[in-house]
Amino acid sequence: MLYEKIGKNEPVCIADEVPFEIPDSWEWVRISSIGSIVRGSGIKRAETIEFGKPCVRYEELYTTYHTSFNQAVSFVSEDLFERCKHFSYGDILMTLAGENKPDIVNAVAYLGNDLIAAGGDLAYWTAHGMNPLYFTYLMASPYIVGRKVNLATGNIIVHISGDKLGTILIPIPPLSEQQRIVDKILEAEVKLAEYVGKENSLNVLCITK
Repeated sequence: MLYEKIGKNEPVCIADEVPFEIPDSWEWVRISSIGSIVRGSGIKRAETIEFGKPCVRYEELYTTYHTSFNQAVSFVSEDLFERCKHFSYGDILMTLAGENKPDIVNAVAYLGNDLIAAGGDLAYWTAHGMNPLYFTYLMASPYIVGRKVNLATGNIIVHISGDKLGTILIPIPPLSEQQRIVDKILEAEVKLAEYVGKENSLNVLCITK
């Protein structure tokens, strides 16, 4: 079995941590029990160049990449690239520092083909065996946001460690169900974008009248 199950047959001290009921085919797991969380290497803004090897700096997870991406927009020299740690297709990038607790551990899935260097103050979750988009949507859910707020430290600059992140329990459905959930969310996002576009068009029409 890919995931270690935490449920009725486990010790009470662990079962008591389960926050809500899930279907029998789903499993509660700690993030640390699946794959590996790898901390990135420091890449200074001044070290980025116009052309070179691709990299992602942690602040770009807040400003540039949202939910998922296929290509990096920043680059470093080949020498620096070789000294960095690298993520690949399906890995999930997460911020370990930020300006507020609800936004910490902003998760973005990488769905491209190239190896990319990971900057400092971000971590990537690799070899997890999950649908990466399912996890990115899960990390934005009210339940996970509440867990992040409780685990993060600091006020002006907020931090969370990979070890603390790994203690979070997450509900994992079968892979086929993960895909169905992702498909429904993507469908809803398309409809929402259509409604927003129509609302903006009506607002412009009202202003021009």
